[in-house]
Amino acid sequence: MTLLDVMIAVDGLTIFADGDNASVIRVEDGKQRAYRLKIDSLIRDGDIAANVDILPGDIIIIPEAWF
Repeated sequence: MTLLDVMIAVDGLTIFADGDNASVIRVEDGKQRAYRLKIDSLIRDGDIAANVDILPGDIIIIPEAWF
């Protein structure tokens, strides 16, 4: 499953989400690592390089946008 698949499954982002400051938390070798996601760039601009694989157990964190 990719990040775009996840966004389609959840009907995208709300107007309150700061998609380009999102991150995914992944456990690798027993340690948690955080990776930056560019969800707005993927959805609004079509930046296919931002379409990363999402693995079972990954946690996606999307902060609230500041207006």
